[in-house]
Amino acid sequence: MKRFSARDWWFVGLLGAIYMANFIDRMIISVVGEPIRREFGLSDFQLGLMGGVAFALFYGGIGIPIARLAERVSRVGIVVVATGLWSVMTMMSGMAGSYAQLLLARLGVGIGEAGFTPPVVSMIADRFDADKRATVFSLIAVGVSVGGAIGAMGGGWIAQTHGWRAAFLVMGGPGVVLAALLWLTIAEPERSHAGAVAPSLGDVLRQVGRSPSFVSFTVGSGMVALVGFGLNLFLIPLLIRRFGFDVRHAALVFALTFSMATASGGVVGGMLSDRFATHHPARYGWLPIGGVALALPLYLLAIFQDDWRILAGLLFAATFSLYAFLPTIMTVTQRLVEPRMRATAAAIHAFGQTVFGMALGAAFLGLMSDRLAARAYGTGYAAACQSAHLHPGLACSTASGTGLQQALMLLGLFLLLAIGCYAIAARSIAGEITAVERS
Repeated sequence: MKRFSARDWWFVGLLGAIYMANFIDRMIISVVGEPIRREFGLSDFQLGLMGGVAFALFYGGIGIPIARLAERVSRVGIVVVATGLWSVMTMMSGMAGSYAQLLLARLGVGIGEAGFTPPVVSMIADRFDADKRATVFSLIAVGVSVGGAIGAMGGGWIAQTHGWRAAFLVMGGPGVVLAALLWLTIAEPERSHAGAVAPSLGDVLRQVGRSPSFVSFTVGSGMVALVGFGLNLFLIPLLIRRFGFDVRHAALVFALTFSMATASGGVVGGMLSDRFATHHPARYGWLPIGGVALALPLYLLAIFQDDWRILAGLLFAATFSLYAFLPTIMTVTQRLVEPRMRATAAAIHAFGQTVFGMALGAAFLGLMSDRLAARAYGTGYAAACQSAHLHPGLACSTASGTGLQQALMLLGLFLLLAIGCYAIAARSIAGEITAVERS
């Protein structure tokens, strides 16, 4: 395997920084969700709609048309425009005067961020050999975890000191600068089979629909995203409600557990996949099975804990295992389609992850949290605990913390479906990759 050149490292570093800004703007809602919920008198279901569904519907739905564009026009240009758009919409979130306005701003963030992953995965496939791609995307995906840490610690401090609106305004700014750097310094990679006509959307859908591996990887990764994003969105509220943390300290625990674990897990998983699975494709399925099977009991044990220190340690191990092979799967699906289908295939895969993880997962978790909290509190929970003009008392905080804890434990059971899906992919992927490479 050839060494990376200086230009390769700049490509990886700059796109990693943009992915960092991407995730800061995506997850800042997790940091400030509890102050927003209290200011506007929201339920957990409404918080899930704002933090997950509003973002996910446009992120997933717009991603496929943008990917179709990426098969035909400059992918660098698409990422530049997308980065500028989501950054501006994040700053506008800080200016929202109502729940409805904040929902609209989050829709705008979703539209912008939809333009990142499909073009980037397509560029990686054209710029790097197959035995480097999982490592490259895993290194770029470190930006997700670094962004999560910066967004959590920086956003938590700003929100605690200056309010949640200031957190949106400050965190949205760097993306505009990064977009300009990308436009000025990164050239569009030469496309594989550049003279070929890009297949229609129908052709791509038929190709991936006939692929048991692609479908299984997409649904399985959606189940992982469902659990991971639910934890991402509601970990800070859980720490505030159950352990009495303020926003700043809850965000610090989030950064040290969730963000650091996803960073280290993704890099280790990418390297393991390139080392052990490149020439043995079935392992692309078996490695994630091992990671998820280890993560499930750790996750359930963590959520059950009454000591936040034990919770944090177990969550670190669970998240490391859960996210170890998620970036790898995104690159592996590129080997299941023809070169001019790659961006669209990446968007379809991302759409599946988004619908399950950010939309259905966030809404399900919020709804179950409200219902279980109401059961723990007794009659009159909504009137006593969710009115905007009331400050929640100890009984409300205890009930909402208990409800959220129980809902998170229920959510973890979806990982059993992920294991089943990855097993299906492991059985069929070798033959499918061989068939595509021969065609």
